[in-house]
This record gives sequence, structure tokens and C-alpha cells, in this order.
Amino acid sequence: MTHTPENRSAEGHSNKVHLTFDIDWAPDVSIDAIRKVINPRGIKATFFITHPSDIVSDLIADGHEIGIHPNFLPGSSQGDEPEKIIEYLLNIVPNARALRTHALVQSSPLFQRIFSSFPQLRYDLSLFMYKFPHIEPFSWSFGGTEFTRVNYNWEDDAAFFDNEFDWSKPFCPGPVSVYDFHPIHIHLNSSGSEHYDALKQAIQVPLTQVSEAEITQYQNNGEGARSFLEAMAASPNQHIDFEGLLCA
Repeated sequence: MTHTPENRSAEGHSNKVHLTFDIDWAPDVSIDAIRKVINPRGIKATFFITHPSDIVSDLIADGHEIGIHPNFLPGSSQGDEPEKIIEYLLNIVPNARALRTHALVQSSPLFQRIFSSFPQLRYDLSLFMYKFPHIEPFSWSFGGTEFTRVNYNWEDDAAFFDNEFDWSKPFCPGPVSVYDFHPIHIHLNSSGSEHYDALKQAIQVPLTQVSEAEITQYQNNGEGARSFLEAMAASPNQHIDFEGLLCA
């Protein structure tokens, strides 16, 4: 059975959803576009940050969970080894307790190294299972290190390759669903990679410095990531915060 907002659980409750956002060096104007959709509805999301920005304090003031998005790929602007990368990010958000790795880079030795060195980090959301109907926090233990992992089951750039996905209406993979959006794709209303690829080829500055006018030139005028975010935000589903996700 496919779960949709019209389908109710056996107890008669609506589906539970939690929205997350990988900042991925997006300009503040793109992040602010998300705030304008979710804040008026009282939705509390999780934002995984990649770099220092004035808007981080706004997200904290909004009551959103702020995690970190470490980039462990070669040439990372955050540092040249895992400990330095984590230190860089925790200097921006000292109270962060959750992470999702950029490009979902992960291994048991890497996680043991991170979570043993930084015990304030207690949660990982790097396990992606597209449209998998079950979300459940579980304990991970390796080499004497233990933390909680939470899988997630929808991501905008994965849906780009799903020819059956309908961007115009809400969709819940299961009774509890965790979504990952990227602010630049929401701002571009991307339904495929071509919108972002065209923007990247045109700009002469880092993505963090791109203006709203430049982004607007490459926006998708049909249905896309922004359409889907708006549909999810307006749906009758129960939006849960990060603490609610851990209990769900």
C-alpha cells in the first residue's frame, strides 16, 4: 500500500513528516525562501549547515534544529581531515548534535573517528533509502563508540531521476517520512539537474554570493522542488520537529 496524505494509519492519525535541508553553500536568499514557506505554518525543520552565514542565527531563532553537513570529499573548503572539518562546523554552531555528511560519504571507521572525538554529536541522518516505507531511529555501535542513526526516505535530487514522481502534490513514502531538500533546488524550483547546471555554468562567483536576480533567470516555471515543498507544507500531514522524529 502506498501511503499518501489521504491515507491514514491504523490508529486513524495522519502521516508524520519531518523536513530537512542540506544547505550546500546556498546563498542566504535561497534559505530565506524556505523560511517564508515553513515558518508561517509553524513547521520546525532541521537544517544541516555548511558554512558561516548571518542567516544561521535566524534559523536558530526560528526554533529549527541546526545540524552540520561535513564535506569529507577531497578539496573540501571546510578542512583537510575529518577532525578539522568537524571543528570548523562546530565553531559555527557549537550546539549542533546531528549531522548528515555531504554526498553521504560514510564508513564505520570514519563514523567511529568522528563520534568518539566529538561526543556532543549524537545523531546521524546520512542513511538514505528512497521511498522506503519505514523510518526508525536505531543505535549504532562500533569500536566502543555509540550514537543514533535515523534513516530518511525522500530527497529532491533523487526524485529528479524518478519519472513517476508528481511534484505538484504531497507524497508520503510511509506513515513516518523524512525529506531532504536543497535550498538552491527550491529556489530554482528544479525538477531535474539542468536548472542548477545552467546556473553554475553562468555564474562567475561562488554559489554563496549569487544574487536572487541571477537565480531567477534559471528558474523552472513548471512543477518542481518548490512546488512540492509548498504542497507538503500545506498538506494535512502532521509536521513533527526533530525531537518528535526521535520519538516517532
